[in-house]
Amino acid sequence: MNRLKNVIIIDTETGGLDPLKHSLMTIGLVSGDGRMQVEITVAEPEIIADPRALAVNRLDPVAVASDGVSPEQACDQVDAFLKQVHPDGRPMVCGHNIAFDLAFMRRLYTMVGRPVPQCFSHRTLDTHSLMWGLISVGRLPAHVTGSDAAFAHFEIEPPSELRHTALGDAVATRDLLERLLDRLE
Repeated sequence: MNRLKNVIIIDTETGGLDPLKHSLMTIGLVSGDGRMQVEITVAEPEIIADPRALAVNRLDPVAVASDGVSPEQACDQVDAFLKQVHPDGRPMVCGHNIAFDLAFMRRLYTMVGRPVPQCFSHRTLDTHSLMWGLISVGRLPAHVTGSDAAFAHFEIEPPSELRHTALGDAVATRDLLERLLDRLE
């Protein structure tokens, strides 16, 4: 039995750190078994981005605006993915520093006046918190605190062109979750 059967991994790329100010630009979703994946580009009516964020995620606001779907269509695509992966129940959502991603997902749903899927509200799994716990009991070196260090430590090598993309980081986070769970055994 796949231990991640009821998990969906999410990563977002945004126009900055503040969900009250900056735009959600891309969403990456991966099923726990890794077989189903989707990346959604979101064209908000006004894209607000900090140049420092764009330097990291390499997104072009003009391309996002022209290639992306509306926030409502993005919600439709997220809902369809959730239903396709977990038709009979709510998945547990996992991410690296998951509170960040979920704040932007709540912003997206609120923007279009739709209820936020319950799986984005509670019972989440955070790889950063798992790493901290393993560090605190001596089962992971103290320098493995961020995603770059974790990917290097566990020899997870997302292709450089996919690093800091929503889908690329969601796939890598899924692999990281597997390695962290192995450490807990």
